[in-house]
Amino acid sequence: MHNYDTRGTDISWMKKLLFAGIFIQENKLHAIYDRYNEMSCKQWLLMAVCGAFDRPPDLSTLAKAMGCSRQNVKKLALHLEQEGYIVLEKSPADGRALWVRKTEKGEAFSKKNQELGTKVHDAIFQEFAPEEIEEYYRLSVKMMHGLEHLENFFKENRGKV
Repeated sequence: MHNYDTRGTDISWMKKLLFAGIFIQENKLHAIYDRYNEMSCKQWLLMAVCGAFDRPPDLSTLAKAMGCSRQNVKKLALHLEQEGYIVLEKSPADGRALWVRKTEKGEAFSKKNQELGTKVHDAIFQEFAPEEIEEYYRLSVKMMHGLEHLENFFKENRGKV
């Protein structure tokens, strides 16, 4: 089943494979990452997204940025807090909101993994020419728009699908 590039050229079939491929690639990425690292791929993503903000984000902000539910982010955050990578703090402005702040251990992990991240990116994209990476990026942005269309489709057809 590793002959993806020798399959037919039918657009309908390609759409099906590309759609399934999103899930297959995600599963493979998680399995590979989780097998060789001290935290899960999802936990790493939470740490990386947390570091993209100028001030500690709250759980809802992280959930939106990560594309998952607040409950999923809270579960990941609680585990990372138990491991000492982050602390959850009540927001002074809104006592219901929980901020996610990296600890010294979390900051050290992120710093250590910057170099690893570059090597990971080099490995996963080693068969891509720079122009292909640029095109893949543009197509990924289009896919994000497609996901918005999919959500609208399901909202409009709730109970009909």
